[in-house]
Amino acid sequence: MTIDLNPEPILQELIDDLETKICNLTTELAMLESENGPRYLVYGLEKQLDILESVLERVEAQQELIDLKQNSISLN
Repeated sequence: MTIDLNPEPILQELIDDLETKICNLTTELAMLESENGPRYLVYGLEKQLDILESVLERVEAQQELIDLKQNSISLN
């Protein structure tokens, strides 16, 4: 039995949720495009994906900052 003493990143649940949402929207977009769905729906999904991807990048960057701060505190 092993015990992991490293805490899970604070924002990991949010990161996982965003990744899941992006994956689901990507699948939905691919299906819509293959069925020649209305362009306005395709455009809407593309915009949602752009926004979610930019939010994910920012959340991941925040997690990195949190990790760096925790590491610097533990070194002091």
